[in-house]
Amino acid sequence: MQHVKVKYSQKPHLKKGAGWFGKSIYRYRVWQDNHRYDYYDRHRRNVAIRLGGLLLIGVGTVGYSAVVPRPSSAVGTKLNTPVPFGNQGKSAQLTSQVFNPKTGTLQLGVKFTDASDLLVSDVNMNRFKLTFDGDRFIKQGQSQVNIIPTSDTTLVVQFVKLRKGFQDVRVNIKDTSLDAANITAANRVDDDDDKTSKQKAQVGTLIVNNDNTLTRDNNQPVDSQKTLILAQTKSEIIDQKRLIQNNKSAITKWQKAITQRTENSRATGKEMSQMNAEEVAQAEELISTNDSAITDIKTNIARAKSNISSANDKIQSLQKLYKTQQNGNLKVAKVH
Repeated sequence: MQHVKVKYSQKPHLKKGAGWFGKSIYRYRVWQDNHRYDYYDRHRRNVAIRLGGLLLIGVGTVGYSAVVPRPSSAVGTKLNTPVPFGNQGKSAQLTSQVFNPKTGTLQLGVKFTDASDLLVSDVNMNRFKLTFDGDRFIKQGQSQVNIIPTSDTTLVVQFVKLRKGFQDVRVNIKDTSLDAANITAANRVDDDDDKTSKQKAQVGTLIVNNDNTLTRDNNQPVDSQKTLILAQTKSEIIDQKRLIQNNKSAITKWQKAITQRTENSRATGKEMSQMNAEEVAQAEELISTNDSAITDIKTNIARAKSNISSANDKIQSLQKLYKTQQNGNLKVAKVH
């Protein structure tokens, strides 16, 4: 049976009829024992409080780390920043990143570009291979990942059932296109692949950190492919309208610049009658410079008008495409 320590005053040590000396000794023993008992009682209480505090801190830390997002040590990819991949001048960039912590839905907009300045892109998403890494839910297969092409050069990567406190996710992009410059044939029988130096295709990685730069939207649904394709087409129409507005604004400013330079040339011409030979030569040079600048400005205006015309044609084409997409005709590339 476990012994329970009790205070000295609770023990029947004082006999009935004890004298003055016996009572004094008893009172001293009671004081001494109670003092010792209170000391150890306070010590036990303080130890219990410390252990309880450490236990609460440990439980709180575990709960905090499980609920609160923890950014990884890897730096997240900034929006609209080209990330090269492959060895044929292709690049990928994040155009949007929206996370719904309630449902664990993360949607990433990805756009592919090539190195040329041509209006027609050489991007072929059919030859791109995407793999995913980062959060342990992805590694263990608890998170679902959907690749949803939205146009010939854009797609949406859709993560479903991610943890609210995930650290980061990574989209690895590889181009499986063959590079003719990287193909060699043996000249002799004893030549083999080990002796042939081959350039390894670069893998581009888009990193999304669960930090303050990640847009959060508790109403973000798991959008269907049709919804995403329509949104992409509508976004391209808006971009073309913005391009038109930008060129119109530039034309207005260029026309004003032509007016100002013309006025400067006229003012200089009126003052030439009062100038000496050296000043006349300088004035003629100024007028010639203004004329040359006006010619360049008119070239820029012509190019801007061409951009506006091209953008209007593009808008008409996109509006027709939008109507066909609304009717369910979704013609987009397939990505592995």
